[in-house]
Amino acid sequence: MLARWLDWVLIPLLLLASFVALVYAPMFYLGCGWDGLALGGDGPCGQDWVGRAWLGYLQVEPFYAQAPLWLQLVNELDSYLFGWFYLLSAFMFLTRREGRGWYRSLATFMAGMMSYAMTLYLSWEFLSHRETGAQLDRVLAYNGLWVVIILLLLARLFVFQRPPAEAR
Repeated sequence: MLARWLDWVLIPLLLLASFVALVYAPMFYLGCGWDGLALGGDGPCGQDWVGRAWLGYLQVEPFYAQAPLWLQLVNELDSYLFGWFYLLSAFMFLTRREGRGWYRSLATFMAGMMSYAMTLYLSWEFLSHRETGAQLDRVLAYNGLWVVIILLLLARLFVFQRPPAEAR
């Protein structure tokens, strides 16, 4: 019973993460981009809702206006590497196929990669917030969702499994 409840918490979170990775972030990369972000509201980012949302994030993390290549790559990995996985995961939970061995192996691997990316990013935030002007509480609030998704996914797959009679 707890497993199914966790599924109904995890599925919308995975769908939200899919939207962010596969729609929202590419709209930023293609419409505004890292160079546009540096131009502020007078540049291309001020022209659409996605760009304005990223400009709003500059209030939380001003360093993004001059994001180094490694930080751009960490952000873009979410789209190019993890986006399809979020969508696949939502499908697996919706169809109650999350217990399949191949999916559990893939999910473990992807959760490890996501954990590494988030650990790198959040460690950098904690170590550099005085220099960058980042507001750590808000950075954690905005980015903590991905940590929650990773933890819920692993907990659901390895701690709160459905009883064998319910698994397919």
